[in-house]
Amino acid sequence: MKYLLVILLSIAASCAQLGMPTPQTFNEKLAAGYAAVTSARETATTLLVAKKITADDAQNVQNQADNARAGLDIAKKLSALDPDAANAKLTAVSTALIALQSYLASKK
Repeated sequence: MKYLLVILLSIAASCAQLGMPTPQTFNEKLAAGYAAVTSARETATTLLVAKKITADDAQNVQNQADNARAGLDIAKKLSALDPDAANAKLTAVSTALIALQSYLASKK
């Protein structure tokens, strides 16, 4: 439970810094996850063009974004059948996306 709280607080802080409302519902969190995937892809491309990361590193980010997208799709499908499993999957994917975003931020 503490782990989930840390993740939610991280997401809330990120949204607050951007002036965005904090996602509350499953669907809002899911949408935020998809937006984070898009942001990671765009940031990796920008960093590659700026020569702040290598092509291999950019490809690794793209692969991780693919995995995150697949995880979000699974969470979405699970939400109708098993909300607890869907929330657990969404939490796991959110954790990975936060780590990916932190890494990309360190390269700017």
